[in-house]
Amino acid sequence: MPRLGSVVLLALAACSGPSHPPVAPPAAPPAEAAAEQTTLAAIGVDASWLDRSTSPCDDFYRFACGGFLDHAEIPADLPSWRPATQILTANETFLHDTLEQARSAPATDPVLGRLGAFYNACMDEAAIAAAGLAPVQPLLAQIAKVRDRRSLDAATFALHRAGVTAYFSLFGTQDPAESQRVIAWIDQAGLGLPDREYYLDASPHGAELRAQYERHVAKMFELAGDQPAGAARAAKEVMRLETAIAQVARPLVERRDSLATYHKIDRAGVVAAAASFPWPRYFAAMGVADLQDINVTSPAYLKAIADVIAREPAAAWQPYLRWQVLATYGDVLGKPFVDEGFAMRRVLTGQRELEPRWKTCVRATNTSLPELMAQPFLAARYPASAHARTAELIAHIQGAMRDDLRQLAWMDDATRRAAQAKLAAMHDIIGAPSPPQTYELAIGRTTYGANMIAAASFALATNLHKIGRPRALEDWEGTPPVIVDAFYSSARNTMNFPAGILQPPLFNEHAAPVVNFGRIGTTIGHELTHGFDDDGAKYDEHGNLHDWWSAASQREFKARTACVIAQYDAYEPLPGFKVNGALTVGENIADIGGLRLSYAAYRAARAGQRPLVADGFTEDQVFFLAYAHAWCDKTRPEIVETNLKTDPHTPRRFRVNGSVTDNPAFAAAFACKRGAAMNPVNRCEVW
Repeated sequence: MPRLGSVVLLALAACSGPSHPPVAPPAAPPAEAAAEQTTLAAIGVDASWLDRSTSPCDDFYRFACGGFLDHAEIPADLPSWRPATQILTANETFLHDTLEQARSAPATDPVLGRLGAFYNACMDEAAIAAAGLAPVQPLLAQIAKVRDRRSLDAATFALHRAGVTAYFSLFGTQDPAESQRVIAWIDQAGLGLPDREYYLDASPHGAELRAQYERHVAKMFELAGDQPAGAARAAKEVMRLETAIAQVARPLVERRDSLATYHKIDRAGVVAAAASFPWPRYFAAMGVADLQDINVTSPAYLKAIADVIAREPAAAWQPYLRWQVLATYGDVLGKPFVDEGFAMRRVLTGQRELEPRWKTCVRATNTSLPELMAQPFLAARYPASAHARTAELIAHIQGAMRDDLRQLAWMDDATRRAAQAKLAAMHDIIGAPSPPQTYELAIGRTTYGANMIAAASFALATNLHKIGRPRALEDWEGTPPVIVDAFYSSARNTMNFPAGILQPPLFNEHAAPVVNFGRIGTTIGHELTHGFDDDGAKYDEHGNLHDWWSAASQREFKARTACVIAQYDAYEPLPGFKVNGALTVGENIADIGGLRLSYAAYRAARAGQRPLVADGFTEDQVFFLAYAHAWCDKTRPEIVETNLKTDPHTPRRFRVNGSVTDNPAFAAAFACKRGAAMNPVNRCEVW
């Protein structure tokens, strides 16, 4: 079966039509008698999710997901409902059963005994209530001593060691220019609202949201023992100081550019940029006294935040530091704090009810001890046969990318060879990192707050210990059992597929191939494309940040990327709230490319085999339906608004419609007339 010309796979956006040979329509299906007749239900596609009153050529997302949108109910304790949250719910239910059994496991059991103790402490709400503020009292006592610059420094150091990132954060990760080495990074941090824009939004809506946040901060101070008037004054000070931090913070669009966040100025440069901060004492307090190699994501922010700290009297920072502690660890201090934290979360997400306690404790255990939690999950929910099937799908999609690179018309040969070398060097991590991490920390059965702080401190110390050492390819940050996501690491040139996402309905080793290609296959293609999106393309095959593009290919690439930005800028998910094409461009390129890659891989894998016809839908149509069904999503408007401001992903309706609009094979499969909404005259093509 011939490959389609649309396999210029990742469509790096040509604004004025394809730069490849014209795309032939899919080969005509064999006579109906020769096709394998089946039903959508039999192959795992829910026909009730469709809205057949809508033309797929006008709004494919509505056609594929309209029934779901009309009838699905968002659980009261969630901000949205979609296949990924269905998987998350199933994963958490499994972990709940495992952890309930682990509560009675012997303490000597290195896996279940430790998991059970941590989970038990979280579930023991009576012990949590009795402890009150005790878990954070040492930190609050340190803050109460702040009178001068030295005591302010001591409080800041103590908070950072406990995982409370006031002002900025310090961590270890790879050097983008020399990816075999782990170096220190200093990044901006210390805001209570999701992003700087919340503090700078001059609209009435923004002002009201800040007023709600200030009331929330005041209530948390009251719960911590302040009188109402004092709590209100302290909350006002928190808002004033956080606004000052927000004013010097860098915007999200800038921060997603690796070149804009790589400034390896090392120890001397850090001291010079922010001389008023006691860096030698800070590094010693953090256990890295001899630290030399340091990247600063924004030297301008580092200088500005040091100036902000220095211009305030030391004691003026007490409310801000107290709030940083309560914002970080409020959920470990008992039900009143949990309820008040949820009240603010409800404003930002629209979530109607607080999740049951067991879900909180499953998530806390999994977040704190992820690679312990992975072991029973992998054994029960991700067998070796599923691993092999995943690896097979990845191989097919990497093969489609190799084919595409050979024929990509806009890329010159020198750049093509560099891209091929990057693809050949890409490493796949499937299921979970190997070997699993061990956790050298004390875990008490009735000391939840202490456990959480100890786990955060241990995680930070473990991370900082890696500085100066060679990188480990299989050292990822994530929670394999629960995370329903996949990710690409530019600095490692690795694709990472946690076992949590490799579950039905997104992946089923026994499903029809076309369904797996349409669902998890497009995710695999998406992650592969991230290696070549507007930011990933700045890294070479070794994970080093360096320019491997010719000037001519770079111009083509940037023009095509600009097309994608303009396309998505036009989408308006909520009245008055549009997609930020520049913020989301990397994910949009990956969506467009991932769909094209997986479609090409599916066609190659199915060549010469008997096609399916399911309830009258051709196999190509089933592929696109399976893709759309992976993204059917009912989301509360509050979280849509929050995500439009902070999330590099486009809302799911436009992830589907945007990517199929840029895919000629979709228009051919559904016979969309040229000029229809889903088959525009001009489309964006990158890869």
